[in-house]
Amino acid sequence: MLNIEKALVICAHPDDEVLGLGGTIKKMTNAGVEVNVLMFANGNEGYTDLKDKEHIVEIRRKEREAVKDILGIHTYEAYDYGDYAIPANETTYKMCLQAIRKYKPDIVFTHYWREYNTHKAVASIVSDAFWQAGWNASLDLGEPWKAKSLYYFEVIELLAHVSHIVDIEATFEAKMEAMRAYASQCTVVSGALQQIEGKALMRGAQAGVKYGEAFLKSIDKPEVVR
Repeated sequence: MLNIEKALVICAHPDDEVLGLGGTIKKMTNAGVEVNVLMFANGNEGYTDLKDKEHIVEIRRKEREAVKDILGIHTYEAYDYGDYAIPANETTYKMCLQAIRKYKPDIVFTHYWREYNTHKAVASIVSDAFWQAGWNASLDLGEPWKAKSLYYFEVIELLAHVSHIVDIEATFEAKMEAMRAYASQCTVVSGALQQIEGKALMRGAQAGVKYGEAFLKSIDKPEVVR
């Protein structure tokens, strides 16, 4: 899974990349992997005090930039959809196709469809765009690119089935630091830091390590055996 040169993370909101796979991102960037992140929402609903409503998008943009440095992310491609308003439609589908062709990742990471509405929308469009990006079609979106694998990560709902657990003991503190950088969300997401540690301990215990992050590899695209 980590024997790669480039990875693309496609997620809904600023903080999903940390909650879902912050430790794995840092592990990859430490190993010299180029990690790019496409993010649809601007974080407009992530405030706990009405006085912050007009400023929350800029607050979360600055938080995202701090996370970029902490995790070593190469590029954030961030769009301006509202937190509750990410559609699964032609426009967002083409965004995913174009990003896969632009960044030419070996592997793609995204949400699992059992999560809530906007996470589910992103999971849907990425799952299809992943394989269609390799078709000789929609050439105005870039040259076709066949990524090797697609992995789903967990944010709110635990994956019912897991194909891989990544040992993140060495990068767990970076994951926590990145979540603390999303300071505005540590009160929005109830017990965010506690949830991160509890989930990492649980997944780690399943794999016989201290801290882990769980993934499910998509099998919608068959692998060729030669």
